[in-house]
Parts: sequence; structure tokens; C-alpha cells
Amino acid sequence: MNISIILSGGTGARFGNNSPKQYNTLCGKEIIGYVADSLKNTKTLIVCTENDMERLSAAYGAECALAGNSHNASVKSGLEYIKSRYPDCEKVLFADAARPFLKPSTVDEYFTLLDSFDAVITARHITDSLGCDGKQFVDRSSFYLIQKPEAFRFEMLHNCFSASSPATAIVQQLPLEAKIKRYFITEHNLKITYPGDLPLAKYFMEHE
Repeated sequence: MNISIILSGGTGARFGNNSPKQYNTLCGKEIIGYVADSLKNTKTLIVCTENDMERLSAAYGAECALAGNSHNASVKSGLEYIKSRYPDCEKVLFADAARPFLKPSTVDEYFTLLDSFDAVITARHITDSLGCDGKQFVDRSSFYLIQKPEAFRFEMLHNCFSASSPATAIVQQLPLEAKIKRYFITEHNLKITYPGDLPLAKYFMEHE
């Protein structure tokens, strides 16, 4: 069984609105709605606050698990929900509720790649200059950005993941011997974070 998890527990403090960014409207649709639509080929779990569970479940036909007080706590909550209810789950994919440009074809490809890898992560080359305190020059070719979606063989991730880890990407908690596919992208994968991101996302939506 393959299961996709939408992480939707964020409060959107940087967005500066009364409601979390993922629940704002983009081109007539709730931002999280685009993400849910891209996951229709898989069973979907939304990790969110208790107040949002009933509405999101009804709107998107998904099960809901309670978000934690941090990104990693929410990931752990989703993993434990699956472990207790769907012990036959083999693969899991994590999507951000505020990344509305996820495509169903990408989801399908990541799950297929997990037949050969322990993890598949979305990566992007750094094209700007990279700085570091105490160093005059940093070779950016040794670094890359990690974005969602991130997909994993379920048992490996469940066995090693800690809610208290300081790691900011899920893949950073895998054992060193894990076989990881870095899926480098060049197309936009915008995450709505700041108010100015919304009109930019609208432009992308209208010109795709």
C-alpha cells in the first residue's frame, strides 16, 4: 500500500494573515486543494490541527491525524497513525500543504522509484552565490536545496525517525547506508510562505 501525507499543521506566522497560508484561496481554490488533487491516485492522510480535521476530511475525502508542535512532531504523528492503522503500508510520500504545483505524474514517479531506492527527494541546484561565516569562498557545487515532496520506504523511515531531531528535512534522519535518489528539478515548486508569494503563484497558475 502507498500512502501520501499532506503536512498542514503550520500556522503561517510568516504569511501574516488571519488564517494559515495553505487555507488561502488561489485562483478560486484553496491552496491545499491543489495538493489534495495531485494525490488522488493514492490514499491520503492530512496532518493538521484538531480544529481543521472535520472540515478537511469532508472537503478532500482524506483521513486526518493530529499535527504536533513542530514539523518533525507532525511527521512522527503521521507515521504512527499509519503504523497503527495500515501496517501493510510499504511506501509513504510527504507533501507540503502550501506547495500547490505538485503534479500527479511526479507522485506516481516517486512511488515507482521507491522500487529501487529507500528514499526519493526533491532537490534543486543552488544558482546563487553561497556564503558561510568565517569563509571567504564556498563551493556551491557540493550543496543543494531539499524540498518536498519527499518519499520513503515506510519501515526504514518509521524505524529511524525522531520527533526531537533538529534535522529540517525528513531524509536527513535516514541511516548513512540508505539508498537515496536525489530528483533534481528546474521547474517551479513554489511554497507559499510570504504574502508576495500569492500573486506570484497566481501568475504561474495562469500561465502554465
